[in-house]
Formats: sequence, C-alpha cells, structure tokens
Amino acid sequence: MMMKTMKKALCFLTFALMLPVLWGCGSSREELPPPTAVPAVSNIKIRVVDVSNDTRELYDVDVIGMMWNALEDSLKKRGMLWTPDAPGLPLLLEARVLKYQEGNVWLRPVLPMWGKTVLTTKCDVKDGGQVVASAEAKGSITFGHETFTVGAWRKIFSGVAEDLVSDLAKKL
Repeated sequence: MMMKTMKKALCFLTFALMLPVLWGCGSSREELPPPTAVPAVSNIKIRVVDVSNDTRELYDVDVIGMMWNALEDSLKKRGMLWTPDAPGLPLLLEARVLKYQEGNVWLRPVLPMWGKTVLTTKCDVKDGGQVVASAEAKGSITFGHETFTVGAWRKIFSGVAEDLVSDLAKKL
C-alpha cells in the first residue's frame, strides 16, 4: 500500500515539474518587427582603392587580399560596388587592417586566449580628397562563439566587411 502511494506521489511530482517545461515549449513568440534592411540596389557607388596592413606584421595568409575581396563582395551584395560601366564618379574606399590574429581551432577550446581569431579594421570613404564617412569594425571567434569553426581565419574577413559596409551604408 505504501509503495503504491509513493509511486502516485512520484508520478504527480514528475508531472508537476514537467508541466512548466511543456508549457514553455508550446508558447508562441511575440512577433518582432522586420529588421531594417539596406536596399539591394543603391545609387551610391563605391570603389575599393586601397587596403593596407597597419599591424606591422607579416602573416601566412594574404590579409590585404582577403579584406579587399570581402569588402568588394559586401558592396556587391548591396548594389554599391562601382563597375567601369557605371555612370558618374565613384566614392573611394580605403581600409586599414589594425589588428589580426589567425587563431587555432584546436587551441580555442583548450586555451581560449591563444586560440581565438581576431580582426579589427577601419575604413574611410572619400569623395575626391575629402572623407565623407568612416567606420570601424571588430570581429572575433572565441571559445563559446563558433568554437569549432575550421577556417575561421577566412570567415572572419567576410563578417567584418559586412559590418563595415553596413555601417557605411547607414552614414552615406
């Protein structure tokens, strides 16, 4: 008799503890407003004219080329990349890599400080010789944030370039 009562109490307790979990899973989320997106086609055209490595270090990877390509890809996605057949004169973009750390996918979970991938970049958009907009972006891939990303040293350039171009698009 005692065993049957304990069994019922245990079943009730389990049900009582599981009810909030099940209730939470079934709840509907509040609708968020759609993110404000930059228009896909822009009348502003930008040409990447210079990317420099201001870290004063030499790397195994082409930091300048990867940043240049990432910036052009990001501009192209937004319809802001200047092409030779575009009318008018483009704005000129000059970027500087201020900090870069390649990181290591194997060290990241074990020694997070030595395994993280870091990139800091700053850029200026010029019209003629005058700066019309500036932006700075930082990106890092660390333990807990994309810990096991293989090739993070490549991926970080596109993320930082997206942040730079997004910030510039808001300012122009």
